[in-house]
Amino acid sequence: MNKHIKQLILYGLDTKILNPNDKEYAINKLLDLIHLDLYTDLDVEYHKVEEPSSILKPLLDFAVKQNIIKVDTVTSRDIFEAKIMDTLLQRPSSIIQNFYEYFSEDTKKATDYYYNLSINSNYIKTSRTNKNIRWNSETSYGLFDMTINLSKPEKDPRDIIAHKNIKGTHYPKCLLCKEHVGFSGSPGRTSHRIVPLSLNDETFYLQYSPYVYYNEHCIVLHKDHIPMNVTINTFKRLFDFVDLFPHYFLGSNAGLPIVGGSILSHEHYQGGSHHFAIEDAPILQKYTENEVTISKLKWPLSVIRLESKNKQKIIESASKLFMYFENYSNEELNITSHTENPHNAITPIARKKGYIYTLDIALRNNQTSKEYPLGIFHPHQENHHIKKENIGLIEVMGLAVLPSRLVNELEEIKTALTENTELLKDNIHASWLTYLKDIYKNQNIDLFIEEEVTKKFVKCLEDAGIFKQDKKSQIAFDHFIKGYINVLAK
Repeated sequence: MNKHIKQLILYGLDTKILNPNDKEYAINKLLDLIHLDLYTDLDVEYHKVEEPSSILKPLLDFAVKQNIIKVDTVTSRDIFEAKIMDTLLQRPSSIIQNFYEYFSEDTKKATDYYYNLSINSNYIKTSRTNKNIRWNSETSYGLFDMTINLSKPEKDPRDIIAHKNIKGTHYPKCLLCKEHVGFSGSPGRTSHRIVPLSLNDETFYLQYSPYVYYNEHCIVLHKDHIPMNVTINTFKRLFDFVDLFPHYFLGSNAGLPIVGGSILSHEHYQGGSHHFAIEDAPILQKYTENEVTISKLKWPLSVIRLESKNKQKIIESASKLFMYFENYSNEELNITSHTENPHNAITPIARKKGYIYTLDIALRNNQTSKEYPLGIFHPHQENHHIKKENIGLIEVMGLAVLPSRLVNELEEIKTALTENTELLKDNIHASWLTYLKDIYKNQNIDLFIEEEVTKKFVKCLEDAGIFKQDKKSQIAFDHFIKGYINVLAK
């Protein structure tokens, strides 16, 4: 094991996650962790690697063999791996100090430091996330990013609703709680580090998502375990963040089930440096009121864009838009603001380019019906074979996160198309295959399936749109925007 310990130490020094002054300390902590008493400092050949999985594997195998890891599962290995990497990392306070030293020079240097640390410590397991399948497809709304997620299981919307109703009784109370820093339980956060931020004079913490659905996918979480909620404070926090990190966007899921995020029990936001299709969405109509430009976007969901050089004015305008929509109903379009519970919500996304603040606001509604028990404005039943999970912040912006089951299922469909065979009658894709056979003309099968999956995802987004793409709905959308502008003008 001495050889493998030395290689890990060299990796830590090479990636600068291990301070040279802490070398002997790290070695001794590793020896204690894997129950060894002796260490010989061997001369070993070290080859630079992009991530440490190959170096960690022998140490994990040894821990399994010695029964240090009691059950040989991915989760158990991840928990122990985090403990191994924690022996190399500095304490959270030192990493925070390093972050803010870079921040004083340049905010991007600070996030680069922290993002690279998250990768080099294997908190972001690029050996897994790199296996995600990605492609781009042109749509009538722009170039969409399509991904099949192989690093995280698909969630059922009913599971998300049930989770919101569970009172936090455990420690930590949820996966986003700050108490996960150094926590040795599942899902393996001993090496987890977060950075405090002040947004709207409140304490939040910055971390990166271990699943990195897009470039530098970060999470900003509240210091307390409080439920998701969108208020005027949300807009203040979002714009404070983009003031601090203008190279990032920051957005919030809606605070209601079905249209909200996967963890509704903890206030949090998602950001990063990815360029999403929504940023290039064509503008159909534009108005100006109270130093704020109001635009209607050509987008599958119902999205209004606010832009201004005046941060306070755009925050006030956003708050009035939200309040106006909270009480908006349209029976002809099945939009009901309240029954026994409120149903209207928004998904806001903030960016800053130069002196211009931008806020895209997607209008959402979580009402259900007998016909649509998972949500009237949720992917409809005929599209569940591709996407059943909630349409959250990431999808709103034009990036599909599709379930891993599709990898094998799409291969079966390709075979059925190219060899003219059938799927079993109860296969969830059976009716779709019938449709595909009618339009498939022996073109490149991979590109054909990518384009057809993208069309299905666009349908899912259109299902989630409050104002549909038909003429009557778009006229109603125009009337809604004019009503909102009248409120601003008062």
